[in-house]
Amino acid sequence: MDLKERVAVVTGAGRGIGRAIAEALAAEGMRLVVNSLTPARLDEAVRGLRTRTEVEGVAGDVGEEETARRLVGTAAERFGRLDVLVNNAGVGHHGPLEETSAADFDRVFRTNLRGPFLLMRAAIPALRKQGGGTIVNVASLAGVNPVPKRAAYAATKWGLIGLSRSVLQEVRKDGIRVVVVEPGSTLTEFGHDAGKLAQEGKFVRPEDVAAVVVAALKLPARATVSEIEIRPTDPPAGA
Repeated sequence: MDLKERVAVVTGAGRGIGRAIAEALAAEGMRLVVNSLTPARLDEAVRGLRTRTEVEGVAGDVGEEETARRLVGTAAERFGRLDVLVNNAGVGHHGPLEETSAADFDRVFRTNLRGPFLLMRAAIPALRKQGGGTIVNVASLAGVNPVPKRAAYAATKWGLIGLSRSVLQEVRKDGIRVVVVEPGSTLTEFGHDAGKLAQEGKFVRPEDVAAVVVAALKLPARATVSEIEIRPTDPPAGA
C-alpha cells in the first residue's frame, strides 16, 4: 500500500514506541491523528510532527468510549478518511500477583485490552466503508511467554493477541488487515531501570518496531502478516 496522503490514528504517541511509529508514518507522507493520556506529552508530539505532516492531537484515556469516538471522528472530520489504526497505548504493573490490587489489575486491563477493543470497534465501520485498511495492535512477547511478577500485563497482551486473531477472521473479507506486533526487550522509559539501561546496545529500539510496522503496511493489498515477533539479536542479561 502506498502510504502517502493516507490517514492513521496512533494511540500512546506521546513517547516511546508510539512516538516512533507516528514519526515513521509521517516520514512516509501519512496524515495523522495522535493520542496521549498526558496533554503536555501530546502537545510536544504534535508540535514535532507538524514540521513533517498534517496532524491533529486528541488527549484522553483510550479506555473511555468517548476517546475512541473522538479519535475516529477526528480522522473523518479533519481528513475525510481513515486507513490505519495503531493501538499502541499501554501501561504495566510489576509485582507478585498476591500483591496486585484489583485497582492495579483493572487499570492495566482498561488501557491494554479494553482500549484496543473500543478503538477497533469504532474504526472498523470507517475502514469497511472505504473498502479496507489496516489495524496494527502492539502487543508484546509477554503475550506468548509467561512473565513472573507481571501477570496482569502479560494477561492483557495474551488477550490482545487473541482479540487480534479473532477480529482478523471477522473482517479480512472486507479488505481489513489486522496485524499484531510483539516486541521483546525494547529500550523505552517503559519498565526499564538504570541497570538495564546500561545494556542499551542489547535492546530493540522504538524505531526498529516502527520500521516493522511500516513494512507491514506497505505490503500489497493481496497479502498480510498477522503476527510479527521482534526480539534483540543479542538479548540483554535477564531478558
